[in-house]
Amino acid sequence: MGLLDKLKSTLNPSEDVENNGEIASDILKDKASTILKQLSGGDAKYVRKLVDNVVTFTGASGGVGVSTIVSNIASLAADSGLNVMVIDLNIMYPIQHTFFGIEQKIERPDLVSYLLGKNSLGESVMSNGSISLLIPNNRGLMDSINCEMQSAVNNFASTLDQLRKMFDLIIIDAPMLVEHLLINTAFYLSNQIYLVWDESISSISNTERIRRNMLASGIDAYSKMKVILNKKTSVNYSKYPIEKLNLELVDVLPFDVAIIECGLRSKIFCQKGSTSSKNAGEFYHKMVSITNTVLRNGGFTK
Repeated sequence: MGLLDKLKSTLNPSEDVENNGEIASDILKDKASTILKQLSGGDAKYVRKLVDNVVTFTGASGGVGVSTIVSNIASLAADSGLNVMVIDLNIMYPIQHTFFGIEQKIERPDLVSYLLGKNSLGESVMSNGSISLLIPNNRGLMDSINCEMQSAVNNFASTLDQLRKMFDLIIIDAPMLVEHLLINTAFYLSNQIYLVWDESISSISNTERIRRNMLASGIDAYSKMKVILNKKTSVNYSKYPIEKLNLELVDVLPFDVAIIECGLRSKIFCQKGSTSSKNAGEFYHKMVSITNTVLRNGGFTK
């Protein structure tokens, strides 16, 4: 019996109950009060644990390991008991589904079909049990172009507003395509932006251009963008470029072949990685530290 049926039954008691006098009347009033409270959500105990809970990760150049970092942070956050949603905005080349064991099927409702108004949000969200995902399935150039339509972008913006209320943490894996309206909107609506570097000169040289392009679009990248250095190989690394660009360096992740191999096998290193390498062990502990920083920056409360 549903809550509404229970309420009707309570407010219209049987003749036997009515004959039990004042005690029965008090019990009925308590039951009705409880059911009304349930209907109104008055006894809901869930409270969102992050105040600023939309976080976007992107790369300063190609191949810096953004998707690897996203999948590991999502996994660690979920292991901490948080309700996590991962959104993959790599329309033509998605990868998050591989980390979380979700098979692509072109006929399955996905991020793209939802943005284009072909199905509901609930039909489009996939899950691997502990983490929810909103991802594209086997999409091509025309799908990417269609997602630039204003209606699709508006759907995405309203979706983020809905998801903010449903999940503790929303992590967006976004390509560095500021000129694309969909990606631009993700950056604009994010509470935090983490720019992933590697040791290449292109990561350094692209960063100021990226921030200026974002600023021209109304995105406050200078205050909400932070840097994660990935795949560090040098024994000594100069922090001069970070300081010169007035950026906050969140942490430095080491390079290790075992981490790369784990990614190539579509496994999340912090879940499935197994190696005695010092760098790999450091990577795990650094990922835990970065996850804690992301949560802390989002106003995490226990």
